[in-house]
Amino acid sequence: MTRALRTPHGPPPQHAESESVRGRDLVLLWAGQFVNTAGLMMLVPIMPFYLRQIGTSSLAETQTWAGVAIAAPALALTVATPLWGRLGDRIGRKWMVVRALLGLAIAMIVMATASSPLLLVAGRLLQGTLGGVVEAAAAFAGSTGSDQKRGSALGKSFSATAAGALAGPVAGGLFVGAGGLQQLMLVIAGVAAMLAVTCGVGLREPARSRPLTGSGETTTRQRRRPSVREVPGAGALALAAIAAYFGVYGLIPVYAEHVEGVVTDQGGASLWVGVLHSVMWGATLLGSFWWGKHNDLTGRPLRTFVLSAGGCAAAIAVIALPLDPYAMIPLRLVQGFCFAALAQSLFLHFSKHAPADRRSAFVSTANSYLLIGQSAGPLLAGPLVGLMPVPGAVLVMAGACALGCLLALTPSSEEKRSPEEHPDDVSAAGEVEPTRPIPVVASARNGVAIAPFRGWRITQRNHSTLAGRYATPWSELPHPGFGILADWQRSGAIIQDRRPALYAYEQLGPHGTIRGVVALVHLDSGLLPHADVIPEHVQRLTNVMERQRANLDPALLGFSGDGRTATCIDDAAHHPPVAEVLAHDGQTHRLWPITDHVEQDQIIAELEARAAFIADGHHRHAAARQYRRAAYAAGQGQGPWDYFPALLVDVTKTPMSLAPVHRVLPRLDPREALQMASARFRVTPMHGEITDWITKLKRHSKNGPAYVLATPRGGYLLTEPQPRFLNAALDGTASALRTMNVAILDTALLDRLWQIPNRPGDINYEPNPSAALRMARDSGGVAVLTNPPTRRDLKAAAASGIRLPHKSTSFGPKPHPGLVFRTLDDR
Repeated sequence: MTRALRTPHGPPPQHAESESVRGRDLVLLWAGQFVNTAGLMMLVPIMPFYLRQIGTSSLAETQTWAGVAIAAPALALTVATPLWGRLGDRIGRKWMVVRALLGLAIAMIVMATASSPLLLVAGRLLQGTLGGVVEAAAAFAGSTGSDQKRGSALGKSFSATAAGALAGPVAGGLFVGAGGLQQLMLVIAGVAAMLAVTCGVGLREPARSRPLTGSGETTTRQRRRPSVREVPGAGALALAAIAAYFGVYGLIPVYAEHVEGVVTDQGGASLWVGVLHSVMWGATLLGSFWWGKHNDLTGRPLRTFVLSAGGCAAAIAVIALPLDPYAMIPLRLVQGFCFAALAQSLFLHFSKHAPADRRSAFVSTANSYLLIGQSAGPLLAGPLVGLMPVPGAVLVMAGACALGCLLALTPSSEEKRSPEEHPDDVSAAGEVEPTRPIPVVASARNGVAIAPFRGWRITQRNHSTLAGRYATPWSELPHPGFGILADWQRSGAIIQDRRPALYAYEQLGPHGTIRGVVALVHLDSGLLPHADVIPEHVQRLTNVMERQRANLDPALLGFSGDGRTATCIDDAAHHPPVAEVLAHDGQTHRLWPITDHVEQDQIIAELEARAAFIADGHHRHAAARQYRRAAYAAGQGQGPWDYFPALLVDVTKTPMSLAPVHRVLPRLDPREALQMASARFRVTPMHGEITDWITKLKRHSKNGPAYVLATPRGGYLLTEPQPRFLNAALDGTASALRTMNVAILDTALLDRLWQIPNRPGDINYEPNPSAALRMARDSGGVAVLTNPPTRRDLKAAAASGIRLPHKSTSFGPKPHPGLVFRTLDDR
């Protein structure tokens, strides 16, 4: 039985340090965005009033220049942001933040000294080309935040935008009438320059991926570069983003005229414009935190986008009515709260489906969609006011937001909920990142060829309720095992990761600690088996594969690595796991997906030059090969049946334990077994507990074959077999096996002395001596306790090409069954 862990484990020192660094980064990013947005928004809401001060006269001229001035930074950013994003992926995202702050400082100086609308627009264009603090900071947060808290990181990032927009309109409304707006711009320029220097020194990015060498480097160069078009629903979301931001930002110049039509006093109108904008951005400030946590909790940012775009549309539509300014306040609160979710939800969706080395570019591209709407809305708002009444133009903006809501509906409907959503967790429905090309492997290959896969996992909330099945979605019984997997898929009890991954795995507890990588292993890889299999058992497992169309639990493979795989596992373990269970034996099992292509290539390159030994899973390996033979015989050719799942453990980093597998003979009469053994062995009655028996067994095994015959009435030590009997029993046995206790046990005792048939039910295998003793007592038979082969014995047998008897060893600890698995329908 398993149960979900309820007590969180403290992070390792490195992780705690990284959390501290991330907190400092967020503070610096927040400050930069606040200053940037305050500088922008103190001018934007009162742009028509400010333009009249520097030279415009008529309503049409003022509205036209206001639209151009408001749209100018967004127009420049639309082109520049993706370019800056790609550069940030190459040289570091923090330098994009520094560049944007310096660009803001230069642009504010130009705008402060502008004496005409044309110069003001030039400063705004410069701000968009060189600046973009909000965009750069959002790309930084979206690309470096931890997977499980990236939504919250983006929410905090956008709260700075809201705070700046909250303070800016009030300051702009106050200073525009007093004539001190230019001086305030110069102050903001100085603050931005100081922040640029501080960010250059203080911001810290995660270590960039190390360059590969050898074959791994070649693989990286040849890999197809992922495109932003592969993000699920990218086309529809681009149009939705443009439409939603067209409506929100197109409202800004129209809104000033709308309020002026309600408030007749000129000074009162400018003040109300600032107040209502501040109200909206105050709600945005609060909403930014709430929506960020909401996205992390639900894992459905597209649904959030749909709801928020619809909310903006409804609030703007009602604003078109001739309402008193006080009545507009709750509508602006709704609009601001909903607006807080738009950009961060879009960014979260794109960052979730971006490779780690291209997240900044993907987020920047998503931002360019918003910027198109942000620039087009104000540009067209002026002509709209000339063509129709101001309330009509307001309704056009509401319709644009509603269109954005409708366009995002289809991608949102394909986005399934993951209960404890980690960004790589989604259901199989909808578009997915294509699996990387599966290598064609020659049968003479000496290394291990592996491939990532889209794993199915039991959701964390179901670990307890499904504990009786040991988190495994199938049963070896014909009924009720049939259909369990399909039922779990339909009910959402299991989820499938959208992106192909190699899975870092850790197990620790009283039975030992191992770390490794769960991957698909090509059946023609260089795998070294050391034990025979039982054909009936192989056939039974093959039948389960055919019935459920799924691979079984991962085999356990060991290899001697150079540290690349271990380093990737260490890096993954600094983050919270996507699955964590505590098994009935006290062992804790954790799982992390490794989706970064560079890290995957490092692991693949290390293993393709090394052979691996099958520590556990000989029958699963044989069943997978038998299933593949049937697929090829049916003319299906290459496919997912060429691979089987395995946990690969670098034994130089985390050595496996080696334990014996004891034999339980339920149908052998204890008295008859003891009598026959007494004729060939020296028999000594055992006293004390079973731990005392094992201790004495280990001591006597150093001098020759030794076993404990455990009966319901007690235990007996078997030592010093008769040489003639032993030689006759081992006649024809390979020399590498003649000194192994387990080989002598199966050949001399089971086959020759007791003549136990090798059939299911006649011999059971149990690595735990206490459990073997209980089984013998319950069945009325006997158990034979033995010692495992030494590692030297195994190495000698493998070098000679000799297979040990079935169930000769128990390597461990073994991976938890069903923690992650692959269905054969996933190509």
